Amino acid sequence: MATSVPRSRSAAHLAVIVGSAQMRRKPGLDGPWSPVEPARMMAEIIRSAAADAGDVDVIQEADLLACVDPIAWAYADLTARVGELAGMTGPASPRAPDGLTVPPGGNSPCELLNQVAARIVDGDSRVAVVAGAEAVYSRRRARSAGIDLAEAGWTPYQGHRDFLKGQRPLTTELEARHGMTAPIHCYPLFENALRAEAGRTVEDHQRFLGTLMAANAAVAAANPYAWFPTAYTPDEIVTVTPDNRWICFPYPKRMNAIMEVDQAAALVVMSSDEADRRGIPEQQRVAFLGGGGATDAWTLTERASLTSSPAYRAAAETALEHACLYAPEVDLFDLYSCFPSVIELAMKALSLAPDDPRPRTVTGGLAYAGGPGNSYSMHALAAMVSRLRTTPARVGYVSALGMTATKHAVSVLSSDPVRIAAASGRSTSNVPVPDKVRLGPPLADPPPEGPATIETYTVEYGRDGQPVRSIVVLRLPDGRRTVANGDPADVPALVSEEGVGKRGRVAPGQDGAANRFVLGPAST
Repeated sequence: MATSVPRSRSAAHLAVIVGSAQMRRKPGLDGPWSPVEPARMMAEIIRSAAADAGDVDVIQEADLLACVDPIAWAYADLTARVGELAGMTGPASPRAPDGLTVPPGGNSPCELLNQVAARIVDGDSRVAVVAGAEAVYSRRRARSAGIDLAEAGWTPYQGHRDFLKGQRPLTTELEARHGMTAPIHCYPLFENALRAEAGRTVEDHQRFLGTLMAANAAVAAANPYAWFPTAYTPDEIVTVTPDNRWICFPYPKRMNAIMEVDQAAALVVMSSDEADRRGIPEQQRVAFLGGGGATDAWTLTERASLTSSPAYRAAAETALEHACLYAPEVDLFDLYSCFPSVIELAMKALSLAPDDPRPRTVTGGLAYAGGPGNSYSMHALAAMVSRLRTTPARVGYVSALGMTATKHAVSVLSSDPVRIAAASGRSTSNVPVPDKVRLGPPLADPPPEGPATIETYTVEYGRDGQPVRSIVVLRLPDGRRTVANGDPADVPALVSEEGVGKRGRVAPGQDGAANRFVLGPAST
């Protein structure tokens, strides 16, 4: 292990998680539907996490409140509103806690915990709270029912919702023009490239994906907070049916993250010496060993590789280095799992074999436990804390990502005194990744008419089960990359046999129209 990682000034300044809690509000499993806004859900789960820490009033002494930005509702000042609703401000509190947020994305929970831990190690925070909540299910149900949630008691909506908060759009104009407008369109492109690299047939790879995801579903079935606590079999995951329709090839619905959930989770974090002062038992504490974060090239077509993530590798290596660990020493993983491809990218970066016996999730993942917007990994962290408390001398690793596998954050936790004594307890955000391993070939837009080779592709389907369009990422003879929509007549070939590497001809779109690609002899 490299010796360049800075050590904490004292083990007393290590960050320890002393309280955790989760919440699910699913009609039929948790009572009748009663829509609760994200800020109020956060406030409620913060109080539950404080109770888990043994003192509900501890949150009134918190000096830092970190909140994950929700998708379902907008707030002028999220942390101020959550603090107010949780009773963290007012006469009983010596002062309002400082608020901490990060730009939206699924990496937010780990990134927030990493920053909180860094402040504690540096002595800048003594007691902190990290929370996230989502209410996309209630928001969409209320819209369908014609219910005005502001009139129903939710905090008045703060104008137009800016999902990006100053960040670049999810996709480029070239990508969006060809149908790459959402994660459901982009992650299958990674998947088909990974299949081709692995050398599996389409049929064999679907079986591989079914087995991979069934392992997650089995964990969700035993998770009391899972939105879909069902142990789907591999066949039930891969077989296309009316209840499991195609979304974008090769992913049926049960391979996609489900965001329409109402869920919340929170952690109470403090320094070890503060935990000692409060007399919190050692078995109640889970220590933060280290963290890391890094960013890939922003969009898929800008990447050097469609089958690996140099930023994920950098974040993982940095977190493990701070924790003074190697990946084989980790006991429990929760690998972000919005789609199967990101699990595979993480396994590849960590050199985890498909038959590695260690769990890849402690919740069941975003397709089965639920994918509450930017906040899924809050549940992974809370679930990891519970597991580490009940399995002493263990190490847990949680990874999170945002955008199209763009922003990565990793947090490493432990209940093992030996590991805790060795770790730095620090984190490093924005780990530099050299452009030569991040950035891909130049883009051709519009492309010259002529031969091209499929680098990866997907087929988007409508709710009626019929193909809407095929999206192909192409390489031109001069090495440049471009995007096109395929010929509808080529769809059967693309979904029944390997399309990566097939050749054909691309024609540029006219007047802003999509580029077109047709399979066939590239030389004619």
